[in-house]
Amino acid sequence: MGELLAKPDVSLIDHLREVLLLGREISDRLSLDGRLRTKALLACALHDIGKATVDFQEYIRLKRSKAYPHALASLPFVLPAESRLNQRYRWNDHDLSATAAVLAHHSPLGPELYMGYTAPEFHSELASALEAVWEVLQCVGVEGLAPSEEFLSSLQPLLKDSPAAMLDDTRVTPGRTLRELFRSSPSHEFAQVMAVLHLADWLASAKVHDHAPLFLERGRAHVEQHVCQFPLRDFQRRAETAHGDVLWLRAPTGTGKTEALLLWAGDTERLIYLLPTQATVNAMWKRLRRVYGDDRVGLAHGRANYMVRKEADENSLEVPLFGSVFAKPVTVATLDQYLLAHLNGRHWEERRSLARQASIILDEIHAYEPYTLGLLLEALEREKPARLALSSATLPPVLLELFPKGELIQAEEALWQRARHLVELRDGSLQDGLPDAVAFARRGKTVLVVANTVRDAQSLYQRLRDEFGWKQRHLLHARFTFRDRQEKEAQVEKPPPGTIFVATQLVEVSLDISYDVLLTEVAPIDALVQRMGRVNRRGEKPPASALVYCRWSKGSQRIYGKDVLEWSLEILTSLSELPTDRDLADATHRLYERVLASGDWEKELQEGRQTLDEVQRILGCYTINLSDEKIRTKFAARRGHISIEVLPKSLLQVASELQKRGEGWRMVELLVPVPIWWPARFPQSFYSSGELPHLVSCLPYNYEFGVQPRFEEILEHTAPGVVID
Repeated sequence: MGELLAKPDVSLIDHLREVLLLGREISDRLSLDGRLRTKALLACALHDIGKATVDFQEYIRLKRSKAYPHALASLPFVLPAESRLNQRYRWNDHDLSATAAVLAHHSPLGPELYMGYTAPEFHSELASALEAVWEVLQCVGVEGLAPSEEFLSSLQPLLKDSPAAMLDDTRVTPGRTLRELFRSSPSHEFAQVMAVLHLADWLASAKVHDHAPLFLERGRAHVEQHVCQFPLRDFQRRAETAHGDVLWLRAPTGTGKTEALLLWAGDTERLIYLLPTQATVNAMWKRLRRVYGDDRVGLAHGRANYMVRKEADENSLEVPLFGSVFAKPVTVATLDQYLLAHLNGRHWEERRSLARQASIILDEIHAYEPYTLGLLLEALEREKPARLALSSATLPPVLLELFPKGELIQAEEALWQRARHLVELRDGSLQDGLPDAVAFARRGKTVLVVANTVRDAQSLYQRLRDEFGWKQRHLLHARFTFRDRQEKEAQVEKPPPGTIFVATQLVEVSLDISYDVLLTEVAPIDALVQRMGRVNRRGEKPPASALVYCRWSKGSQRIYGKDVLEWSLEILTSLSELPTDRDLADATHRLYERVLASGDWEKELQEGRQTLDEVQRILGCYTINLSDEKIRTKFAARRGHISIEVLPKSLLQVASELQKRGEGWRMVELLVPVPIWWPARFPQSFYSSGELPHLVSCLPYNYEFGVQPRFEEILEHTAPGVVID
């Protein structure tokens, strides 16, 4: 049959040697201690030794349709080897992180992993392969194992039995099964070993023979080359020279906050930049690629694979994967991705290990609900990153007190004295203000109208079309397909005079736009400040009109709560008609002081903390099983905003064509998010197509309005407190 193969064009020995040498470099760069380094190298050396079976070698030569799982076939080798090292160096007998990493390097650890398999038939060349692996292990400093011939001889009883049976046999590890032992092992140690194994294996498989692409070199030089185009402000220079591991940065919109944060990051080996939404992440990803170079910046969110393939022409599987697990030197991600790693989502091992070595920037930190903040605070407390920066245009002091103590750097006072908006409180609802919007547009102004719910935004837009006949109109909310939303976002970025843009809260942190006039329904002060930031964004024009309509809808009260809206209105009435950025920041601080003192806010914060603690205690080193309904309900980074993506029935044929052409990765273009409870509450409006992996929605959908459910029916069947946005 010839030499043993790991891949059709790579011998097994060459692959194991390459992974082992890369694993040594990565272990050293991640500063693993001697024990974990040894275990990581053992895992690298033996992770694919299970490919030395007859059926795998026939499979790789296309003589079989499938093969015995090689990770499972590697178990009888790595378990005795690691146990021998534990005895030799007097390490904990139950510390089997290398064994767990090898077993799970293709399928996540879980209670039912590899159940039911019989014994494989090993290849006659196994002895020579093991001898070659032993030689490389000695070269990288792993000592204490018996000679390969003696070791293989001692394994003969194990090799005759099923490796799967070993996982449930209490005689292998007296008192507990291997499954139980793996689950209860120290998660951070297992994660580090797995991270080294996976990264080395992926690099070798991508034919990258150096670990350098995983780490940022000369980061400060890249940033300095970028910022040399304009003079640095004083607060940016202070951020660059900040001492300590934690930075708090407060600076108004449009004053160079991002540049200050990058200067602070300096020569970090790994930078993880976290933002609230996919839209803000996508924009920052493109921006940081211009700073650090395309190949150094990764993207991590639910649609990252699509964006990378569409925008970056990077089609290998490894490239999007490296971005999604925080393995690129610079990663831009939604906060959800960081939190889901701490809730033991897929590839949590790499994400958590690499995040601990990183400089993490939490931008727009004010944008998160208390449950999400609870998850975040618990995650940061359990696994502190190397460095941490918190940033926002408001950055309320009472919120900062929840986080690790940092050095506070604020933009110079002159930047806070900008007065960009002329605020006018109006009686009545936003619907009453629609004639004002049309009047401004007739005078050639670009007008932004922000409603608090999708339903209200659609109603305002329909009146613009049917009652006023206004042609230069746009509607944007979260219930459009990804394709339609991207197109609409491009349309509203640079609007011609007379444009009226009706939107929901998603404009608060998602779009980099600057309109002439704002009309908005009353909302929490911090949300209103963000909405105002979308008119006269950089303060280069005279103060722009910002009309706030004081009567809120029922939907607004469901989302924000009556108390918060009343407090916000009270604070608004105390503001000057021409507030400075400092006035608006102080108003936000006043609201946060009230909100954070409320029992409901503190309760939700503690629920987030308790959820992360419970998930990690239940799962240990296991990856979450999303088929487990009880644990699945806890696998979310936010409360009240959880969505599921569905396919509008009108696009079913288009989706099928994509599937047939092998372009299934483009399916994301056709999906639209709806509240996760809709399919359960209204099963007649959703069904499974069978051939596609997404639910199909029968609800009306079109490019102009997005999803249009029967709201009266939904409201009638919705319990109090359920958010309808």
